[in-house]
Amino acid sequence: MSISHSLPIDPNDNQGVLPTVRYFPFLGELDTILNSKNNYLSQRKIGKTTFIEIKCNSTEDWNFTLQHKRTTFWIAFQLLGESSISTESGSKIEQQQYSAFYNIKKKTSFEIKKGKTWLLLIGLKIDDIEPFAMEWRSFQLSYDTKFKLFPKVNIGYRIRSILAKIQRTRNSYFSLRYKLSPFVIQLIETFHGDLIEQSKSLQQADVSLFHRAKEYIIAHYMDEEIDIYKMAKELMTSDRTLYRVFKENGLTVNSAIQAIRIYKGREMLRRTEQSVDMIAFHLQFASAKYFIKQYVKYFGHTPNMERQLKQRPSLSKRSTYK
Repeated sequence: MSISHSLPIDPNDNQGVLPTVRYFPFLGELDTILNSKNNYLSQRKIGKTTFIEIKCNSTEDWNFTLQHKRTTFWIAFQLLGESSISTESGSKIEQQQYSAFYNIKKKTSFEIKKGKTWLLLIGLKIDDIEPFAMEWRSFQLSYDTKFKLFPKVNIGYRIRSILAKIQRTRNSYFSLRYKLSPFVIQLIETFHGDLIEQSKSLQQADVSLFHRAKEYIIAHYMDEEIDIYKMAKELMTSDRTLYRVFKENGLTVNSAIQAIRIYKGREMLRRTEQSVDMIAFHLQFASAKYFIKQYVKYFGHTPNMERQLKQRPSLSKRSTYK
């Protein structure tokens, strides 16, 4: 495993002394890739686990690339600053957040925002993904996936406690890997648990958002400008989130709006004498023909038949006339 980076290297700016405060104190001078006044980058492989610590204060955005040959499960902890995986949309990790990713490709590139950065990376080489994913179900991976990024989570007390234990671990010739291994497993288990808790919270939030969105459509179905962007703004969410929530319920925002209008059309057919053309116009349909087509799709008969069915007396009423 190797690291390349775009930070400037000044041969006259070699600090020599390692930073006083580090989370991986077992990384020594021989593990140091860069150590200057403002920039520290160190990496070491211990058994099947790679530890990387980055502390920088750069005046410009910069990047670094991890190059490796084996399938690796990485956990990234953004203690300060902001970073993102350059090839993945939505991969930004902000301060005091952490995330994880599988990498079966040969390299992964990170984009680092200018300013102060403190980033920890722990990579575990995976010889066989199947038993790994069987123990931690949230880390399932399809056979054709080359890269998978998991949701980011806020760094909580449990994670900080485990990192503090790693921070107290000193270098040793033989036992270091055995001292660190339990902490790595604890980090994986904690992240797995955090993902499950986050998923439950998101499900509850999604149900609430879906109901609020339906109520909004019922209240504003007559608005000409109603669409996913206006709804997202009014509901204080993103259009991507709204799209996802409706998709998970087998709908789109447009289809939900249309469904409400169609049912309102049936109500108007039953309660008023307005023509089909006027009802279609009133409900913002492009034409009466399109309204009729959609009505048949929903109810299996035309609007005119709807009125005929409504006006037809029931069998019980007929019997009273005999």
